[in-house]
Amino acid sequence: MSMKIKVFAVVVLTVLFAAGSLCVIPDASAQDKVRVGLIFGLTGAASPIGPLQLDGAKLAIKEINAAGGVKLGGKKVPIEFYVKDDESKPDVAIRRFRELQDENKVNVVVGQTFAPISAALNKEAKKTSIAYFPVNVVAVGMFEKKEMAETTFAIHGSAYSIGYAGASYIVDKLGLKNIIFFGPAYAFGRDQWQGAKDAFEARKVKVEYLESPVGTSDYTSYLLKIKEKKPQIVMLAHWGVDAINVLKQTYEVGIKKNSKVWFNWMTNAFGSGVPPEALEGVYSLMGWYYDMKGFQDAAIVKASDAFAKKFQAEYKYPPDPYSAMAYEGVREAIRGIELANSLEGKAISKAIMANPTFDSMKGKGTWRADHQPLFKYGAYVTIGKGSKERKNAKWDLVKIIGAYTGEDYLPNLKALGY
Repeated sequence: MSMKIKVFAVVVLTVLFAAGSLCVIPDASAQDKVRVGLIFGLTGAASPIGPLQLDGAKLAIKEINAAGGVKLGGKKVPIEFYVKDDESKPDVAIRRFRELQDENKVNVVVGQTFAPISAALNKEAKKTSIAYFPVNVVAVGMFEKKEMAETTFAIHGSAYSIGYAGASYIVDKLGLKNIIFFGPAYAFGRDQWQGAKDAFEARKVKVEYLESPVGTSDYTSYLLKIKEKKPQIVMLAHWGVDAINVLKQTYEVGIKKNSKVWFNWMTNAFGSGVPPEALEGVYSLMGWYYDMKGFQDAAIVKASDAFAKKFQAEYKYPPDPYSAMAYEGVREAIRGIELANSLEGKAISKAIMANPTFDSMKGKGTWRADHQPLFKYGAYVTIGKGSKERKNAKWDLVKIIGAYTGEDYLPNLKALGY
């Protein structure tokens, strides 16, 4: 072998060795901490909910650290977390997501408040294979097999399910068929409408659909039109600041005098943002509620009460449903790390799918092939309390009157490409 060939061979081997070294997954036993990125809509249109989610996520981390940390590499290591504000804007969220990976070197990202932002960051997770746990309600299209990243797990499901469950309950349990659906012209509202439409069509019920443009704050003209039609019930599908505005204005124009009102997806933030008389008698779905007393499943009542007490002791206000799901999302991310004994996203994903069932304050949850969980209780049906019923004027908002169970709460896996 000539000298030139020998030198060339040494150079090639050196380059290959260096490249291989860059691809080596760090030994779990060498890790001294787990770095978690928390990114929510702390300002902007998502701000009624984002800070409440952050509090839930931080409580989960505090509890895990207080118990010694994360089991990794035969020892327990602490969680170190970094907080970012996506400002309720997808372009900002992408920058923050990349900052968390490039600057803060996080091993997993938990967050999101708005569906379009989760969809954008799911694409980022596809590129980087980082473990990503969105804890908001995401667009149903994100669960399609061609869209969902291998390392993304969306614990709060899709808005499609909200619409489907609400429509089913209105027809099957309330026996109503003269219905108007009023939603916003963005993904959260339109996904709800698709779910509701499918449920109505399956029951051969025709429903009128009205839509308000993005950026609408005064819904009076739409609501007056609805009032004139006198439907048996109107379904409202708005979110964030829009949700508070539409609930207030529905009451102010007097729709409740002739029609029932169904608000598709209630949170503490929305309910406490309107006068008690605006919420009184309003039906709604909630992903979870902090006061489950009287619900038929004693285990759910106990688990929910335990979390609510811990949260209230920490933050001096009761947890929102979105606080609860952020808490559960963090715990699932850490469960995945411990199962995999690794911080590598694909290893975490494989470990979760090999052990898909977990405990939660919504009962047993089981991750499906589309990376959303089927819970024992998908959602709870509530009715709003007026001022006379409330023990606490601000936070005693609703009472649980039922629950939605079964897999038809979730989109069909075959339709999603599985």
